[in-house]
Amino acid sequence: MDTISIAGTDNAPRVEFDYNANTFTLAGMSFMEDVSGFYEPLMQPFREHMEGLSGAAVQFEFALSYFNSSSARVVFQLFELLDQAAGNGNQVAIRWCHDDDDDMVEQGEEFGEDLEHASFTVVDPDT
Repeated sequence: MDTISIAGTDNAPRVEFDYNANTFTLAGMSFMEDVSGFYEPLMQPFREHMEGLSGAAVQFEFALSYFNSSSARVVFQLFELLDQAAGNGNQVAIRWCHDDDDDMVEQGEEFGEDLEHASFTVVDPDT
């Protein structure tokens, strides 16, 4: 698999999944009506890719400015897959970007607390 690239909309995130480079980005808003319909086609190939990695360096950037509870479940699943990949000997770095939004910082920190193997940082992209 090469790259999945989806332009963001007012309620769906921009997706850049570059499987060859092992760099992944979700950015923007995520509160579409059919969250499952949007994310399901992304999750299966992502899961298969993560499970097939060995000794790889992976970077995932979450730059979501808002997401609803249905999207939060997907984000949690992504974190689980990334942490499992790190536990299997891959170097996984997760960046949680926020725009000086305390709520998003708190959300990111809550997701990051459950990680056992992946590297996690909360960053303000403007600094």
